[in-house]
Amino acid sequence: MGKGLLSDTHELAASAARSLAIGKCDVALVVGARLNWLLHFGEPPKWDKNVKFILVDISKEEIELRKPCLGLVGDAKKVLQMINKEIKDGPFCLGKSHPWVEAVSKKTIENVSRMEAQLAKDVVPFNFLTPMRIIRDAILEVGSPAPILVSEGANTMDVGRAVLVQTEPRTRLDAGTWGTMGVGLGYCIAAAVASPDRLVVAVEGDSGFGFSAMEVETLVRYQLPVVVIVFNNGGVYGGDRRSPEEISGPYKDDPAPTSFVPGAAYHILIEAFGGKGYLVGTPDELKSALAESFSARKPAVINVTIDPYAGSESGRMQHKN
Repeated sequence: MGKGLLSDTHELAASAARSLAIGKCDVALVVGARLNWLLHFGEPPKWDKNVKFILVDISKEEIELRKPCLGLVGDAKKVLQMINKEIKDGPFCLGKSHPWVEAVSKKTIENVSRMEAQLAKDVVPFNFLTPMRIIRDAILEVGSPAPILVSEGANTMDVGRAVLVQTEPRTRLDAGTWGTMGVGLGYCIAAAVASPDRLVVAVEGDSGFGFSAMEVETLVRYQLPVVVIVFNNGGVYGGDRRSPEEISGPYKDDPAPTSFVPGAAYHILIEAFGGKGYLVGTPDELKSALAESFSARKPAVINVTIDPYAGSESGRMQHKN
């Protein structure tokens, strides 16, 4: 829904009203995205059965596959420039008072208010929402130029999309369409080199972090202004959640395949190379670590201890996932 391009605080930002926006629209201009699983393949019941799609894509094959009402083959920037040229003398705009615009705006405000009520609670041991709110507020306090946010993980990335606020364009990188784990630290290095005037903040799940964690050595070697925040809940989706009746059989003494060593000291990893590590488990500890690391603009890892039962697993398969 344009996250990372249009400011989340813009009056026309509708990510918080996604279901209404895509479910009730009659025309959808799709740019920089594809009608894959992220957009429910453009099919009912998420989309109206009569919706007309205008797809802008550099791939002719992708447009032919989706069979839109109108397909525009070309680079997104060039196509949008051409569209702007065509409508410059009579730009289409419903206006703020139009019933459709008002309905989307109202739903956005309602959903944001509902989320803020949940975020207002300090939950300890940490769930995902409490530390995410603290991180959001710390990032916003940095001001402009806004930090570049790197997001990677399962629950961590999902919750981050809803909570973390983007105020400037081109300041967000995440695991993308296929949820590719392991890209986070590489993104951090590239972002820090490409935008040396910006702080880079990575919000990582412990599993996602593990794929490329040794790149913290690169951060220290080049003294890149990167702060890596690891949501440590002890596993791919959490710690060992098996019920007693599930712990049986010849391999009953083995750990659940998606669980990690409890309390892993990820913060010590960067200390081995001369960086700064923090272990936090309360709101005050996290606020202090964020303030210090953001101010220093030096390589750091903040190991945030999360309740191993917080969050949910893909497919709700628990340890069998």
